[in-house]
Amino acid sequence: MGVCNERGNQGLIMHSLLLIPDISGFTRFVNETEMVHSAHIVSELLELIIDSDTLSMTVAEIEGDAVMFYLKDRVPYLAEILGLAEGMFIRFHEHLKRYESRRICHCGACSTAESLTLKIVAHAGPIELIKVKDFLKPYGSDVILVHRLLKNDIPDEGYLLLTDGTSLNGETDQSVQLPSWVSFIRGSTRYEDIGEVSYRYASLAPLMKSVAGPPEVVDFELSRNPVTGSVYVDRSVADTYELVSNLDMRLSWNHDLTRIEYEKKRVNRIGTRHQCVVRGDLLNFETVSADFGPDRLVYGERLDDPPFVDELALFYVLTSHGTGTMISIHLHYRAKPFPRNLIVPIFRLGFSRRIRQRLALIKKVAEQKAGDRTNP
Repeated sequence: MGVCNERGNQGLIMHSLLLIPDISGFTRFVNETEMVHSAHIVSELLELIIDSDTLSMTVAEIEGDAVMFYLKDRVPYLAEILGLAEGMFIRFHEHLKRYESRRICHCGACSTAESLTLKIVAHAGPIELIKVKDFLKPYGSDVILVHRLLKNDIPDEGYLLLTDGTSLNGETDQSVQLPSWVSFIRGSTRYEDIGEVSYRYASLAPLMKSVAGPPEVVDFELSRNPVTGSVYVDRSVADTYELVSNLDMRLSWNHDLTRIEYEKKRVNRIGTRHQCVVRGDLLNFETVSADFGPDRLVYGERLDDPPFVDELALFYVLTSHGTGTMISIHLHYRAKPFPRNLIVPIFRLGFSRRIRQRLALIKKVAEQKAGDRTNP
């Protein structure tokens, strides 16, 4: 590890912007499913934050729920920083609105994701760049300061904080025409070993009126005479739903599959697509929704270009039954026109048998996993 000597013997880089967008609002979850899903949700949001950079900054590191950027040798004009904050905040909340409208999971992480928000802390000062393997990292007292500023006395959850160090371009709040959403408030916080640090901040909440709503989600149209089957599972509705909706677990109970491909770092939601190899055939599925009434958890998948019928979707419908779950599988389809619909009775008979087999396997795997938890 060494100091990158780009500016003199001390390796000092002239005043540079340090900026940290930080995701706030997640409760600390203890449930294993919630921990996994919260990690996936945060990962998507961090990628979105990085993609929202309009200042050509460098990512120094990803720190839990935050990204640290630096812009070497330059402090942007106030209008540039405000534009970055505005675009990043709006994209952040549009993503969460889309996620809320399409989520299928009801765990604590997924059901509260829309309450997340973004705070952005910006500071500027001289830094050093130290080289660790092939990576350059900003280093120095100003780097420590920008991290400390994430803990402050600002009462808002979502805001943009700017220290006096970001005002190096001869600008003042009076000399710049501020966007209508910006109303700066002066503040300061005292830090041990640093002292009193003054700053100004603006709430990002007024930008919520610019956040576009999500596209409408259209439910799959249910057929009048589906193929169905049911079984009781001695496991909670939440655990059973996670088993059938989490694609990571699919091979454990669907023995028709030899391979499944999907984006592993994203929580399954309406519109998620995955591919399955079933008896040598490559099939494409999309997660869909449908209305089965209240007090039920429903997970559905639509098959692209199904054989024998025009449309086909399989729904797993779960209801609480005592301490366990009653799970039903509903196969909804639309038959092809005559004479090809003559094959429908055979089609229904075959699927009825497969639904019974699938339910038996789901019951076996679900109750086996419950037993594994109680008998470590």
